[in-house]
Amino acid sequence: MRYLIVSDLHGNWPALEAVLAAARDYEKVLFLGDAVGYYPDGEKVVGWLRSVGAVGIMGNHDDWLVRIDGLEAEGPILEILAWQAERLSPANLEYLSALPWTRHLEDALLVHGSPCDPLAYLENTEQAKNAFGCTEARITFHGHTHHAGAYTQIKGPNGDWIRFQRCVPSADIIVAPKARIIANPGSVGQPRDGMPGAAYLIWDSKEDNLEYHRASYDLEAVLGRIEEEGFPYWLYDRLLMGR
Repeated sequence: MRYLIVSDLHGNWPALEAVLAAARDYEKVLFLGDAVGYYPDGEKVVGWLRSVGAVGIMGNHDDWLVRIDGLEAEGPILEILAWQAERLSPANLEYLSALPWTRHLEDALLVHGSPCDPLAYLENTEQAKNAFGCTEARITFHGHTHHAGAYTQIKGPNGDWIRFQRCVPSADIIVAPKARIIANPGSVGQPRDGMPGAAYLIWDSKEDNLEYHRASYDLEAVLGRIEEEGFPYWLYDRLLMGR
């Protein structure tokens, strides 16, 4: 099976459109959380996920949106989520609300943050070591950091060996038979690894192959939506820098 894996879409419809135009030869969509937040088109993004029957899990922004009326905290991100919640259709809100925190598919685990905690960031090899200990899955797919890359664990004579590979566009990773991997496709909607564009991953479960990609798109289209809805300008700056 070939899967299109997307994460951290954050209401950025032009970015998702670019992924859909570029991605080829996949059979099913896997979604790693955070459909909403930051950019104005959460309704379109969630509607697409629902329409294609995406196998998804909950992200922190999704969770905040469905619980927005009960949250006491304030800030621009929660203001955006409240704005999006008012414009989300009942069917799309129901889709988000029903997302689980984790899913197992074939020999893979889907989680937004870490296998140890769906809301925790997984950002270094020590955290990755702990994360491998929290799951028996051979492959874990996660998002949350907005950084495309993968941690690989191989058992050695003196203990586990773990390395991180930062994944640039067009990088391929073959999952070795005795290896385990925790892979992040990067963010569709707001990359933070210094590479602008919409990041996504194709997983060929039969060939044990991970294909990393990044689709370029017209950032001015996002700027137009930001200005149209009165969203903060710094959201556009982040896209320019990939930060």
